[in-house]
Amino acid sequence: MQKSTNTMAIASLVLGIVALLTLITSGIFYLCLPLPLIFGVLAWVFGKSAISQIDAGLGDAADRGMAVAGYVMGIIATILSIVGLCCAGGVLAGILGAGLYPLWDLQRWAP
Repeated sequence: MQKSTNTMAIASLVLGIVALLTLITSGIFYLCLPLPLIFGVLAWVFGKSAISQIDAGLGDAADRGMAVAGYVMGIIATILSIVGLCCAGGVLAGILGAGLYPLWDLQRWAP
């Protein structure tokens, strides 16, 4: 019996590629910054599931490369998008802090 291609491995690979592409374009479109995190986590989960299925003998061993590639791309996209979200939060906090700078001098407001 011929084993079919593991759909979890394909989904992991596709989601990993999409996650990295949206991570690259999130520098241009800042509102898309959470998308690589979502796609990266999904690629990570699907890749781990596909690897587990292949190791259990339920999938074709030739699909392991796709599953591992999607798994690794999901991890990379997740980590980089978390770093990007932290940087965006830091920039936002810096902008708000600089805007509130005149209010920092509390001695001036004391009676």
